[in-house]
Amino acid sequence: MAESGPGSTRTTPRRRAPSTAQAPVAPATRPVYRLLLMKGMSPAEAASLTAFICGLPTSDLHWSLKQLNQLLFLRRMQQTGRFGGTDGDPHRPH
Repeated sequence: MAESGPGSTRTTPRRRAPSTAQAPVAPATRPVYRLLLMKGMSPAEAASLTAFICGLPTSDLHWSLKQLNQLLFLRRMQQTGRFGGTDGDPHRPH
């Protein structure tokens, strides 16, 4: 049996409250993009690296910051259930 003393505090792990499908949060793109520009990258390089940091494919793609933000917005809308695969389809009368 271990003695209690300085540095031998017993801790109980905290339990996280159950949460609904947490999606990874993408960093704020504008500050990342601006920082990369200030470090000497071209706008295309900064946008591509920002896309990579956000988990988007970058091979053979040339992102702009606007395109990156639009895609991240749509991804988040889909993750939160705000729209699905049939949104935007023409409505058919029954």
